[in-house]
Amino acid sequence: MKIRTLLWLLLTLSITSVIAQRNTNAALAESSYSRLFEARYVQKPPQYPFGADSCRRFYYAVFGGFDSVLSKVIERGDTAKYIRVYFSFIVDKNGSPYEGRFERIAGTPYARGESARTLTYFSEDRKYYDQLIAAMVAKMPFWKPALQNGIPVDCRVNDFLQFWVGINPPTY
Repeated sequence: MKIRTLLWLLLTLSITSVIAQRNTNAALAESSYSRLFEARYVQKPPQYPFGADSCRRFYYAVFGGFDSVLSKVIERGDTAKYIRVYFSFIVDKNGSPYEGRFERIAGTPYARGESARTLTYFSEDRKYYDQLIAAMVAKMPFWKPALQNGIPVDCRVNDFLQFWVGINPPTY
């Protein structure tokens, strides 16, 4: 009888220590993954549910500032180049996009180039473009959230939409 009680007590203590270990690991993982990650530094960045091309089409369809960007660029004579509207937003661990922010508007002669020169004459309209980007992000569908070590995390996405201003875009 005493051996049975002793075995039962030993089994209970070992199960309790395993459960406590799991809770400690879960709490540690939760605390280290509760910060905001950058999309380019996570193991698996957030993904638009319908693919990258559909994401670009969504940006073009919903962004309400093409006319103002285009008219200002033409007015300043910045034609025969690609114009990029840079913005960022957060995709939370549930896949919900929010907090859209306008970053800058830039021009580049190359469609795939990384070096785009910021067009400073748009800085006075920052609040206007901030509102347009926030409205665009508010209309976005849910994304597949970013994963870090298999755990969904909050992630900031930096992206841009680009269009050609000129007669014929170059073919490289």
